[in-house]
Amino acid sequence: MNTETNENVYVKVKDMAGNEFVCPLNELRDARKISEAELEDCFEGDVVGRYAGLLNIIDTET
Repeated sequence: MNTETNENVYVKVKDMAGNEFVCPLNELRDARKISEAELEDCFEGDVVGRYAGLLNIIDTET
């Protein structure tokens, strides 16, 4: 049984400048168009690397 909730799921996104971030999925309206306000709850992509094993990061690119 899958007990994952959106509170525990993160997604990789990029800002307008192309910088990568990892954000909680439940905080985003659209993972492909992220606002500056939504970025405040995110981690920079290079920082999250050391915690990647602890986070459930899904791929939204299909």
